[in-house]
Amino acid sequence: MKKIILLGSMSLLTLSCGPDDDDNTVLDNTNPSLQSVILPVKISTDGESMKINYDGTKILNITNPTNSGDKIIFTYSGDFVTNIKFYEDNILQSATSYTYANNLMASATNTEYSNSGAAEYTVIHTYTHVSANQINAKRQVLHGPTTNYVINSVYNYSGGNLVNAPGSGSGTSNGVTTNYNQVASYTYTDKSYPFKNVKGFDKIIYNGDMSDGVSYMFSNLKNNISSYKETVSYTSPGSTGSSYTAYKFTTTFSSSGYPLYESRQPTDLNGNPTSSQPEIYTYEYNQ
Repeated sequence: MKKIILLGSMSLLTLSCGPDDDDNTVLDNTNPSLQSVILPVKISTDGESMKINYDGTKILNITNPTNSGDKIIFTYSGDFVTNIKFYEDNILQSATSYTYANNLMASATNTEYSNSGAAEYTVIHTYTHVSANQINAKRQVLHGPTTNYVINSVYNYSGGNLVNAPGSGSGTSNGVTTNYNQVASYTYTDKSYPFKNVKGFDKIIYNGDMSDGVSYMFSNLKNNISSYKETVSYTSPGSTGSSYTAYKFTTTFSSSGYPLYESRQPTDLNGNPTSSQPEIYTYEYNQ
């Protein structure tokens, strides 16, 4: 089930800003069709569909109608999301916890688990809010006793959306140290991100780590991404190299400006589609 939400093996370092929605309704909060804002109620990919359940504009969980053990559980403290947990067949696969300070996100910690329940690796993001258009981020990856990576990045914004995220750092694995430099850049449509009206998501910094299944799907993105590029160069004793990742997003929107169908096609350095099949996502809404 987690593959339904995961967006591939891309690793970015990103964020955007989204509006805060105050839910003052006195209607039946378990029914999203009674809300005055647009909320996604179903997301589908790879022939599988997940139902999104709410309390007002807060997400309670996302469930697989044909397998109750496949689910994503959300925990709130007031209007802040403090934890998101993924389960497959009732086995915890990953958990992301969030902390806040002065009404802003201070940290996000994602841990991936094996089916036996053992923690396989942990990614910790800590944030320093410099201005409305800049956040400094430290990304630390812990993978066993001999592997530790730290990348420091600057998230730069324009018009409420992240435009680029340069970063650098180093990692040590089995006693070998590698230095990294990377930059990710983004373009956007003028249409809405599907989860922009969900309570608390406006505070969740989009750190761009698409491999954890949380950061892209559940974050403070304002507009839908239209393209993404990332270049990483590395140097280690006796070795240098670089890698390049890019996606082009082709999206069909509703009359209200929310995505209904989205294709995320990997491209080469020149923007041409690769032989990899695109990731296809479809959405349904409460109105």
